[in-house]
Amino acid sequence: MDKEEIQEEENPTVTLADAIDLNDLRKPESQGVFFEVKEQTNDLDDVLHGEQTDNTCYDPDELCKNLYRGDESDSNDEDEDDERTHFEQLAAKMTDISPDKDGGVLKQILHHGSGSVIPDGAMAWTHYNAYFEYADEPFDSTRLRDQPKKFRLGHGDCVAGFDIAVSSMKKGEVARFLLGSEYYFGPVGSTPRIPSDATALFEIELLNFVEQAGLNDYFSMTEEEKRNVPFTDVVKLYHTIANEAKHYFQEGRIRQAVTKYRKASQLLEERRLKDEAEEKEQRKLLLRVYINLALCCIKLAHSGRAIGYCRQSLDIEKNNAKALYLNGRALHQLGEYERAISCLKRAQRIKPGNREINEEMEKVEKDIAKFRMLEKDMYSKMFSTSTPDTNEENKDGEREEKAKSKCMECSDKFKVLVNEKMQEFIGDKELMEMPLPSYNLTIGEIECIIETAESLDLDYKVKGEGSQKQIKILKKHPEIIK
Repeated sequence: MDKEEIQEEENPTVTLADAIDLNDLRKPESQGVFFEVKEQTNDLDDVLHGEQTDNTCYDPDELCKNLYRGDESDSNDEDEDDERTHFEQLAAKMTDISPDKDGGVLKQILHHGSGSVIPDGAMAWTHYNAYFEYADEPFDSTRLRDQPKKFRLGHGDCVAGFDIAVSSMKKGEVARFLLGSEYYFGPVGSTPRIPSDATALFEIELLNFVEQAGLNDYFSMTEEEKRNVPFTDVVKLYHTIANEAKHYFQEGRIRQAVTKYRKASQLLEERRLKDEAEEKEQRKLLLRVYINLALCCIKLAHSGRAIGYCRQSLDIEKNNAKALYLNGRALHQLGEYERAISCLKRAQRIKPGNREINEEMEKVEKDIAKFRMLEKDMYSKMFSTSTPDTNEENKDGEREEKAKSKCMECSDKFKVLVNEKMQEFIGDKELMEMPLPSYNLTIGEIECIIETAESLDLDYKVKGEGSQKQIKILKKHPEIIK
């Protein structure tokens, strides 16, 4: 799990980020689950439920960017003789959107969104800054944490005022909201973070939302009930899950995207089809989701799984250029250069001018040229080195010492080549692992590879013994993919 190490002396409370359905694990086709620990950060739920502490340390430059500055209308409307507080002056320019029109939730649009208003029950992703009156510094901010908040609208995931505020927004909209005490934490507050009778100003951006209508109901149905659901509704559910997966992917949360894409594929795979039209639509959607899963697995350096999803894609459409390209990338990750070239050539024949395919071909050919040089060097040493005769023990000590010395050799040319290869690996944002082909390396060359990896702050895994060791180089934080 690619998280920072948890310090035992702090006695943290560790919780999982997402619940695990044990029924899913019992299914024969299950490929397992990813366990992810929920980060112990100041999250929206903490602030909106009064559980946040004051020990947050933000970057000063980022904090400066998120100070409350108001807008031009604020400064233009300033009246030195006006005895109203700033929030009272701001409220006079806002629209009352509270259900009872009691002024508890007021809104001012800063940037208009597009499309329809977010529906009840949708899964929403938001960024926000939250301020108390007379304080320019936000008391909470997803922007400072660089972590948008995901929650389900209308299901009690946050305080009433925040829920009402977001329910009025469109995708891409940025708006300012004043939440009165009765829609926030009331006369009690939540000490020490939220004072009593507090009014809070939220500047919220609705980044995205995905409709969830019927999703949970479907997965709780019996098999017979599922068969009675029209295929058109199943397709709608598929798009709902796939859109959520796409959002995770775009955020760089690849493991969560994989979980959602698997759920989307399961939805289609288990569906009993009644005619050719449904089968055609099912195959088209499965092809799309298998390709997305292959891409996610490549980014996580799960090359074997990626190849499996590419194979499923090619079973549906044998000349799909995208599937062939991704299969080539996965084989490249594994060090299967000749097979990678074969797949990429097939993809090139289908789409000869595709930039991604051509660039990947160049990368593989470059690696082949480098490791052919290594292979030539290794085999020349292998055949030139004599092995001591075991039947003449202690008769050729000088020869034995020479052989041992040979085992520890590592040429300057090899050191330069290894360093160049690892520097290229570091610069490639797509690759998270780099398997090294298992040539007959000397012990000295193996040590050179390990020392170079450590000096460049890379991890490594070693299998086997002696000169037959196989080495895989890994980046230390593979989940950070932007």
